[in-house]
Amino acid sequence: MNGKKPTSHDVARLAGVSQTTVSYVMSGRRAVAPETENRVLHAMEELGYHPHSGARALRSSRSNVIGLVVPQHAGADPVAQHQFLISLAHQARAHDYDILLVTADEGTSGLRRVMDSALCDGLLLMEVLAHDPRADMIADSHTPAVFIGIPDSCAPITAIDSDYEYAGRHAVDILAQSGHTRITLLAPGDTSLQDLNFIERFRNAVYEHAAASAIEIREHKVTLSYQNAISQLEYLNLGYGDALLLAPTTPTDDWCNALRNKNLIPGQHVSLVASSWDYTHSHTLDRPCHFDMRMGEVTKQAMNLLLERIDAPTPSTPDHHLITPFFHEGDTLRTLT
Repeated sequence: MNGKKPTSHDVARLAGVSQTTVSYVMSGRRAVAPETENRVLHAMEELGYHPHSGARALRSSRSNVIGLVVPQHAGADPVAQHQFLISLAHQARAHDYDILLVTADEGTSGLRRVMDSALCDGLLLMEVLAHDPRADMIADSHTPAVFIGIPDSCAPITAIDSDYEYAGRHAVDILAQSGHTRITLLAPGDTSLQDLNFIERFRNAVYEHAAASAIEIREHKVTLSYQNAISQLEYLNLGYGDALLLAPTTPTDDWCNALRNKNLIPGQHVSLVASSWDYTHSHTLDRPCHFDMRMGEVTKQAMNLLLERIDAPTPSTPDHHLITPFFHEGDTLRTLT
C-alpha cells in the first residue's frame, strides 16, 4: 500500500466487490451473502483496514445517527423550517440519536448517495412533493425511512403529516357559517413550492368542499413579504364583508398588518382565517383565527415510527398517518348579518 492508510476502495478491490457492498457489510443495513461478507472481512483484516467513525459500526451495530433530508426551496419559510428542525432534533436526542442534516439538492441521486454511505440508521424526509420520486426509491431499497408529508404514491412507505385536508374543509365551513359566500384564497406563488404535498392537499380540499357548499373561491398567488401583501391588496380591491383564507406558507402577520394599513381591520371589516400562525414570534396586533398543525406531535410520532422501521421489516403497503389539527378562534372572523 506504499505506506498509505488503506481505504474502503482498497478493501473492495481486494475482495472483488463494489464499495457499496463493503459499506453494507460494515453497517449491516442490507443482507449480504455469507461468502461475500467473509471475503470483505478477510480483505479488511489483511489490509489492516479500520472503518472511520462515520462507518464504524460492523454488522449488527448502529451509528445512532438519523439523516434528515431537507431539499432547499427558494420560497420556503426559513423560520418555520428552523422550528421543525429544532423539534426533530429534540425528539432525536430523547432517543439518544443525533441528526445529520442532508440537503440532497441533487434529488434522487443525492438521496442515493446518502443511502449508500451507510452513515445513518434511518432517514426522515421533509419537503415532500405531491409526485415525489423518492417514494419509489425508498420502497425499492428497503431503507428505514419516514416521510414527513404524504406523497401521491402507492409505494409501500411510511409517511406522517398534519391533516391539511381537514384544515381546508374546516376553514371553508367556518367562513360559510359566518355568512360568507365568496372566499379569497391566498396561496404561495413561488414555483418551487407549488408541488409541495401539504399545500396541494389543503388547496384541493378547499376547492372540493367549497364546490359542495356552493362557495365561490377566487385564488391569488402571493409571496413571503409585507410589501407584496400591500401591493396585492391594491389589486384585490377588497371591501367590507370579504373573506381571506391563507394557505400554508402564506405569512399571516404580514397580511393582518397590510389589511390594517388599508384601514381594513380583520374581524371588523373583513374576515381572515389562516392555515397556521406562530404566536411566539408574532408581530401583529391581531389574534388571527388559525389552525395549530401540532408540529410537536408530528415530529414525536415521526421519530417513533422511524425507530420502529429500523427494528422491523419495511411495510408491504402504504403506511400513512394523519394528525388532526386544532382550530383556534381568534378575533379576525366577521359574522355577516
